[in-house]
Amino acid sequence: MTFFALSLLLYSGLVAWLSGRLGGSTAEWSYTLAHLALAAAINSHLLWVARRRELSFLGSAPFAFLIVHHVYFTVAGLKYFSPILLYPQFDLGLGAQFAGSAAGAAVLFVCALVLRRQDGPTTSRVQTWVDRHWGDIRRVMIVSVVGSVLCKVILIQLGYGSIYTESLYNEHLLRSYEDNFILLGNETFGVLSVTFGLLYLLHRRMGPRRPLSFAFAVLGVLVQVGYTLLYLKGRMILLTTPITMAVVAEALSRRKAERALQGLLLVMPALSLLGVQLTLLIGRFNVPADTGMRLAIAAVNRRADLTDFPTAMMVNSHGEAHDASIISAAVLNAIPRAFFPGKEEVVRDVYSDILEQRLGWPAGAGEEMQADYLDTAFSNGVMSFGVVGFLLVPLALTWMFGRACRWLDRHTRRLAYGFTIIPLWLAAMHIEGEWASIPLNFRQAIFYGVISLGIAVVARMLHRMLALASVSPALLPAGPPDLESPPR
Repeated sequence: MTFFALSLLLYSGLVAWLSGRLGGSTAEWSYTLAHLALAAAINSHLLWVARRRELSFLGSAPFAFLIVHHVYFTVAGLKYFSPILLYPQFDLGLGAQFAGSAAGAAVLFVCALVLRRQDGPTTSRVQTWVDRHWGDIRRVMIVSVVGSVLCKVILIQLGYGSIYTESLYNEHLLRSYEDNFILLGNETFGVLSVTFGLLYLLHRRMGPRRPLSFAFAVLGVLVQVGYTLLYLKGRMILLTTPITMAVVAEALSRRKAERALQGLLLVMPALSLLGVQLTLLIGRFNVPADTGMRLAIAAVNRRADLTDFPTAMMVNSHGEAHDASIISAAVLNAIPRAFFPGKEEVVRDVYSDILEQRLGWPAGAGEEMQADYLDTAFSNGVMSFGVVGFLLVPLALTWMFGRACRWLDRHTRRLAYGFTIIPLWLAAMHIEGEWASIPLNFRQAIFYGVISLGIAVVARMLHRMLALASVSPALLPAGPPDLESPPR
């Protein structure tokens, strides 16, 4: 209750400041305050559910899925003060925008109720795993940092960059198909280096001081954030990194992790107003150089909006612009090309068909991309099942992540426990993307898990070999080595 009251107090002060600064109309500040009040309510409810069920922040994939949605919903609360700069075809009034946001808040509330009925990893079990396998976590972190730096150097040498930079190649325009593996390695090692790097930095010290490991952890986080922000010009890393930092703080203290999440939800709307300076600094092709406060809110806060896109689809199509075949296309697209050669000739672009043919909105992918819509579970739901999908898809994903997390909690042991649960948690944090990204997220979770486990097992074996090589033969234990117990 204290968190809810403090949220209302801070949000009200921010709205009053903005209204006076911009000369905001009664409708603008009223809808903004109502939206932020909904955010305060659902944020408090989600954290209460996690506390009531004793769910681990670091181990619960459905909680990660929902907390990122809640952060986005809170950041987008200031959108009523701005025009729809990025998507003028939406043509939504303030009332329609708020109606969509209120419906989104209701869906997130129901998703939290689903989470309340699910079991999952507890804080104590995850903390025990972290303490027991601290040496493996440290080794995975070091290897991930080395892999991340190496992949980035290779990509830069090959001319790869973002679609926002004047680079020869990017993830949509490849020099060769084999470069996909370098791009995949860059993303995988980058994500793992940030996650395990922050975990190493925030966890209490265990064993002797290791300044070199500490330096590796700092380097991994800074390189990934700097590369994504300055080279790729991707600003969302500034949102996902604090979320990751707050969640992994649970390895030190559950109370500190919850306080960090509460603080993040409290200050994010105010900090988002500083995003325009960053936008102008690193550049954005569709934001004018003389951007003012209202356009700044449009450029920054609307990038975290969850519901305007699906609301606009429902309004402009009367609930009819959807096609369930987008699901089968997404599943087929998730099959690796090695097992499904020529899939690009079989899988049709249902996404663009819906937008271009049924709504008359610009669409396309790759070099032909004409509009960068914020796709989330809400818009994916509307595209596949219309109005019903607005509720169905977020609910189904919450349930699916919960079931997968519960199965791993019950059936994995020892080293495999954390190195499968944490990758699922990482994949669940990816809430942006069209329908094709949903099965790819689950495939990505498997890939993250295999990579993490592979690094941990190989690094442990090498560490044991080095440890045994440095011990006198007379002191070696009899019998075969136990690979599940790291050397002391």
